[in-house]
Amino acid sequence: MSSYGESMDELDRRILRTLQEDGRTPFAEIARQVSVSETTVRARYQGLVERGIVRTVAIVDPYALGFQAPAILVITAEPAAVDEVARAIERLPEVSYLVMTLGASDLIAEVFCRDLPHLTRLIAQQVHCIPGIRSVEVLMIAQSHKLTFRWSPESG
Repeated sequence: MSSYGESMDELDRRILRTLQEDGRTPFAEIARQVSVSETTVRARYQGLVERGIVRTVAIVDPYALGFQAPAILVITAEPAAVDEVARAIERLPEVSYLVMTLGASDLIAEVFCRDLPHLTRLIAQQVHCIPGIRSVEVLMIAQSHKLTFRWSPESG
């Protein structure tokens, strides 16, 4: 079984780089840039989507919508309850990102709350009530220095 990166050729990578610069670039423009037909670009794009390599989404700036209390939650769970805790955390609408980690903690979640009282209610009345949680460390995000969705196979 090959990894996603191995299933992409140089043309796929060029199409991907163009879309990462501007996801609204028309297929005709991409075709001109990479010197192939628009039909080829459209087919390659569809293949990237079908293989789960590319997802097209709108990115919303939570700060512009009034969410002024972002935080990172570092969660430790009972060993037998990690999956159940993750399923409960992922259902919270404030959660924008959730991963399972290996090491001292089990889960890392990013949350966006309107203000400190909203964050406090989320932690005290929802997160702490989830069965199987041992501890939650709350790291308030004071300033974002980098937020990008431009990761590429060449990064690693």
